[in-house]
Amino acid sequence: MSSKVPLFSERINMDPDIQLRHEVFAQLNWDPAVFGCDVDVRVKNGVVTLQGHLASEALKAAVERAVRRAEGIATIVNRLTTAKPAATAAIPQSSCDSR
Repeated sequence: MSSKVPLFSERINMDPDIQLRHEVFAQLNWDPAVFGCDVDVRVKNGVVTLQGHLASEALKAAVERAVRRAEGIATIVNRLTTAKPAATAAIPQSSCDSR
């Protein structure tokens, strides 16, 4: 009896949601404006949900722009929160975390 052992060169079929999550993280890691931001990414049936707390609305928008570059997204649910406007005035623009 012969069983086929997959070769490294053969492509392994990965769950599309897992592939999409990897692509979203790749976009977040590629973009210097949001690299290092602590964003939780969940994907189910092509719907990407973003959660986390960021320092500003500008960072929140930058994260969503970066995520939109990923191919295969059906919908983005942006549940990212930001610090209150008065609290963000003293925080540098490049800061991802509002703490």
